[in-house]
Amino acid sequence: MSLGRILAEEFQPDVLEWLRERAELVVINPWVEPDRWELEVSRVDAVISRKGKITRQHLEKSGGRLKIIARTGVGVDPSRVDLEAAKEFPVWVTNMPGSNSVSVAELTFGQMIALARHTFAANRAVNENRWSDYLQFAGTELAGKTLGIVGMGNIGTRVAIRARAFQMHFLVYDPYIPESHVTALGGKWVGLNDLLAESDFVTIHCPLIAETKGMIGEKEFALMKPAAYLINAARGGIVDEEALCRVLQDKKIAGAALDVVENEPPKKDHPLFRLDNVIFTPHIGALTFEAAKRGEWGAAEEVIRVLEGKRPKNPVIEGK
Repeated sequence: MSLGRILAEEFQPDVLEWLRERAELVVINPWVEPDRWELEVSRVDAVISRKGKITRQHLEKSGGRLKIIARTGVGVDPSRVDLEAAKEFPVWVTNMPGSNSVSVAELTFGQMIALARHTFAANRAVNENRWSDYLQFAGTELAGKTLGIVGMGNIGTRVAIRARAFQMHFLVYDPYIPESHVTALGGKWVGLNDLLAESDFVTIHCPLIAETKGMIGEKEFALMKPAAYLINAARGGIVDEEALCRVLQDKKIAGAALDVVENEPPKKDHPLFRLDNVIFTPHIGALTFEAAKRGEWGAAEEVIRVLEGKRPKNPVIEGK
């Protein structure tokens, strides 16, 4: 007997097959078929979401049918789920804390190395038969440099541990953790302004909430070193993209690596695309086979628990 109707994204086949054995399953890639996603969100009992958005309008149209929104990752900010609306209706909202921490931390270091060693530009030179341009790609070492970590949750902590292996010093800004957590790992807890002024690399790992929206803007960029790099693998709305574009154009910071932008997917004429000191990836920080397995299976199990009348393991918002 079917437990209900579930909307899921294009997850691993074994996860989807397991769900089909228990419920009617609708599979949609929300970036490929946004109109179909909009239609189906309000016609199901459960949603398992990686990229898809669930808004107040979706919950209103659902008329109380939707019981749970299960996120495969950690983020449950308004760019993915309208939490205030979920509280009102009420609908269970769950996430998978820690499921993608290693993956995002590793991508952070991959992007730091790519920025410091100019690997994207060097690759392009070789492909264009410009091997003799090699001297243009002199880079810097990570060893001995200072890494500023904004947000010291599961991901930020793993970034700090890896920074030690790279022989980096690290500073942390996070008003919600004790200083002892940072010093125990060999780092220094500082204010945001000091972190920006002293760091050679700044990496963002905090959630997008009211107090972090636009947290890194014109004033903050002015504090950074001209040779510093910014890495954002958290949420695009944390960084003022217009201000970032200006400081990159004017070479007031050396470069940036962005796995996220404020509006995803971005428009084709996004001004940052015109710059040669930015590395983009399409929000793939959590996209490894290992993280996907943890997140997708965990979210699928949360949905089945709720449809069976049980309490989920990782509730962010209480449902009924």
